[in-house]
Amino acid sequence: MSLYLSTLFALLTLEMAILFLVVLPLPFRVRRNFYSLYYRWTSNRKVQTTIYIFAGLVSILFVDSWRRAQFKVHLHHYQRQGEDVDDNSAVTPTQALASRAYNQRNTYISGFILYFLVCIPAVFTIIRRLIKYQNLINNLEGKPVKDTTPDTQPTAPSKKGSASIVDDREIDHLKHDLEKKEVNLKAVQKQVKNLESYFDQQNDQKNPNTAATAGGKKDL
Repeated sequence: MSLYLSTLFALLTLEMAILFLVVLPLPFRVRRNFYSLYYRWTSNRKVQTTIYIFAGLVSILFVDSWRRAQFKVHLHHYQRQGEDVDDNSAVTPTQALASRAYNQRNTYISGFILYFLVCIPAVFTIIRRLIKYQNLINNLEGKPVKDTTPDTQPTAPSKKGSASIVDDREIDHLKHDLEKKEVNLKAVQKQVKNLESYFDQQNDQKNPNTAATAGGKKDL
C-alpha cells in the first residue's frame, strides 16, 4: 500500500470516527465540549487552509481516478455475424484490469472523503442549533450556562421572564418591514417640509408688508 493511499485511508477512518461520535446520543455536556473543540479548530486560519488544500487534492484525485477507470473491458472472445474482431483487443490484459480496479478503489475512497467533508459540517450545524436552544432553555430556567461559544450564546430573556425562539426568516421579515417604514417616514417628512415652505410662500405673497417688516427686523 502506497503512502498516499495510506494517508487517504487514515483520513477516511478519521472522518468516519468523528461522524460516528457526533451522531451518538451523548450527554449535553460532552456534546457541548465536543462542539467547542470543533469550533476552536475550525476557527483557526491554518486549520482551514489545511482542510481546503486536502479537499482540493482529494478532488483532483477523484476526477483523475474516475477518468482512468473509464475504459472498456473485454473478457471473452466473441464474434458477431458479418463482423471481424481483432484477437488482440478481444481480451483485456490482466494488468489493465488491475489498473482499473485500483482506480475504482481510489475513486470510491476519495469520493467518500469528499462526502464526509460535507456531512461533518452539516451535522455540526445541527448540533450548534441544539446547543444554542438548550442553553436558552437553561437560561430561562435559571440554570448556569457555561462553556458557550459565540455562536451558541443564548439571547437575553425579556423582562417578563419569557422568551420565544424567533426564526431567522421572521427576523429578516421584520427588518424588511422596518426599512419600509423608515422610507415612508422620510417621504412624509419631506412632504411636510414642502407643504410648510409652500404655505410660507403663500403667506408672504398675501401679506408683503409683514414679510418686509420681518426682513427689516432681521437686518437690525
